[in-house]
Amino acid sequence: MLMFSGEDLKAILRNYPTGVTVVTTVNKGEYYGLTVNSFTSVSLKPPLVLVAIDKSLASHRAISESMVYAVNILPYDMKDVAIRFATAPREERFRGLRLFTAKTGSPIIDGSIAYLDCRVVATYDAGDHTLFIGQVEDGRVLNAKPPLIYLNRNYYTLKI
Repeated sequence: MLMFSGEDLKAILRNYPTGVTVVTTVNKGEYYGLTVNSFTSVSLKPPLVLVAIDKSLASHRAISESMVYAVNILPYDMKDVAIRFATAPREERFRGLRLFTAKTGSPIIDGSIAYLDCRVVATYDAGDHTLFIGQVEDGRVLNAKPPLIYLNRNYYTLKI
C-alpha cells in the first residue's frame, strides 16, 4: 500500500481557497519576505497569529534570528507582488515598492489591505516547516480593496 505523500496533500489543498499574504521581517538591517498562504489567527486574548515557514528558506532563518515578522494582507491588484515574493531572488523582492516600517522594524508594503506586526512568542517544529506563533503588537487596515485569493495555482478576487 502506498503512503499518502506530500504531493497528495498538495493536490487536495489546491482545491481550498486561501487569502494571500507577504510575510516580512528585518534581520541585521536586511529585509526578508515571502509569499505565504499558511497564515491563521490563533487567539484573541492575547492576540496571536500563526505563519508556517519552510525551514530551507532564508526568511525562515531571518525570522528565527530576529523573532519578529509582519503579515501583509494583499489586495486583488497586487498579484505581481505575490508572484515576485514567491519567485524572485531575495535581493529583488522589495525593489521599487513603497514601504514603511512597523513598530518591530519589519517592513510593511504600502498598498496592502492590512498588516499585523508580530513578535514571536512560540515556535513549533512541524516537519519541513516551523510554526511561528506571533503576538500582534500593532496592526491596521489600510484600505478596503477586495482581497487576493489563491486557488488551484491561480490568483482570483472576490466580487464584493
